[in-house]
Amino acid sequence: MRRALALAACAVAAAACRKTAEPAGIDPNQQLPADAGLDGGTSDAGPSDAGPPDAGPPDAGPPPADPHKVGGLGKGPWPVAPITVYGAAQGLFESPISASTDEAENIWVVSNSALYVLKPGDHAFHRYTAADGLHLGPGWTEPPDITLVIGGRGSFKGKDNQEWLGECFVGYYAHDTFDPPGTTTQFAHTANDPIAHMGKMDQVLLKPDGKLEVHRYDFHNSNDGFYYETRTVMSAVYDHFQHPGELYVGSNHGVTRVQAAKWRLPANSAEQSDPISVEREWYADHVHPVVCDNGPCVGPSAHIVFGDFFGLTLAEDGRLWMGGLTSASAIRWTPDLQFWWPDNPFDPFFGDPYPGNPPVFNPPKEGDQVNISAIAVTTNGTVWFASGGREGWREPHYGLASYDQTRQSFLYVDPGSIGAPEYNILELVAWEDTLVLGFPSTGLLVWKPGQPRGKRMGLADGLPGEAIGRLSFDRMVDPPQLFVPTEGGLAVLRALPK
Repeated sequence: MRRALALAACAVAAAACRKTAEPAGIDPNQQLPADAGLDGGTSDAGPSDAGPPDAGPPDAGPPPADPHKVGGLGKGPWPVAPITVYGAAQGLFESPISASTDEAENIWVVSNSALYVLKPGDHAFHRYTAADGLHLGPGWTEPPDITLVIGGRGSFKGKDNQEWLGECFVGYYAHDTFDPPGTTTQFAHTANDPIAHMGKMDQVLLKPDGKLEVHRYDFHNSNDGFYYETRTVMSAVYDHFQHPGELYVGSNHGVTRVQAAKWRLPANSAEQSDPISVEREWYADHVHPVVCDNGPCVGPSAHIVFGDFFGLTLAEDGRLWMGGLTSASAIRWTPDLQFWWPDNPFDPFFGDPYPGNPPVFNPPKEGDQVNISAIAVTTNGTVWFASGGREGWREPHYGLASYDQTRQSFLYVDPGSIGAPEYNILELVAWEDTLVLGFPSTGLLVWKPGQPRGKRMGLADGLPGEAIGRLSFDRMVDPPQLFVPTEGGLAVLRALPK
């Protein structure tokens, strides 16, 4: 680090000033100019309190915090202990199911019935419900109501100069619908469906006075606003690093892309008569990889199957990986929001309808459910897929699959062979070259691919519970932090067990 040096006049003979030892008060690592006056001369030395000429500007300190760089917020405002637990003592009175941070490092947490926030410097969470503007409960959602939360922007000013302290997005649940065979009126997934407008997502903005402003995302098809196929939000990824501000939302139907900063309502009668034209400014709904369960996806008899996109992750190369009931794929970002679908090709697409691409898992026949529950990409570029189910009917489960992008081939891992107590993998996060697996009732398994077995984490290791909710990994801080919701409270890991 450079230091501005104030040089006192040499009060001893010139020969003494040329000793090997540095004069008092001078950094021995400082590169001084040749005419700095150390030889007792005063020519061009400047005033005695001016410091050496060309010494450079004063130390500017550490670089400014930047949430758009990995580790750009430094250690952040939260404890850096290997594990920190939040519960009732910190005002978290319900079992958390999901947690995340925004770019101001506000910690957002949801239970099935409420939203919580803990701001830096606060000692207790603040709780919010439908009374605070959330679109939650009868008429809006169905039990279990809330599905997840994901953090967005930090402190910022809106277009009207309104100041906000943070942002998050809350996902909701509503049952999927279908028309029974033989019916002639197709209500399901249309504007005529009785629950067309239920479920989906809220954009939540935090005001300086602690109150919320809530914008509801009533997702429907961008190509034809008559179709309301999206009900339940099952996954979400907010891009802080590559294209900051992009939000991707996985649902029962497909994957939607949102540019939340551009959200607005129709501003005049002309826009109100064509609201979808305004909506296309800030979201594109939707993409989904499909397969067919009765043969190739060709001809009028092809029966397309897909949905329930629990698996969603953003890789370092910019591709968004998605996986659901029957298959998976990746897709690249596009500068044009609406070009993101349907003309932006999947890269890659696994299985039918593209012969030559292997399926992720190998059920008895392609099109059968494989229940991809989570996806993670390790630092070497290997893509990992987990199979699991959050409801009893979402079976069978197929363990772990790894995809080598160079060889374009899969390898399979039996979770039991690496020490997992359950075959049902709900969550999967890549912490550099290590995988963290989450299970319904037995905590975590931390495993580095290539090692024979992983390390289990549960109550004995400091977790407040062992029924794992939605894992969330915050890389804006250094060391990073992994949010682990459990039935007994929220754990935040900043180091993995050895």
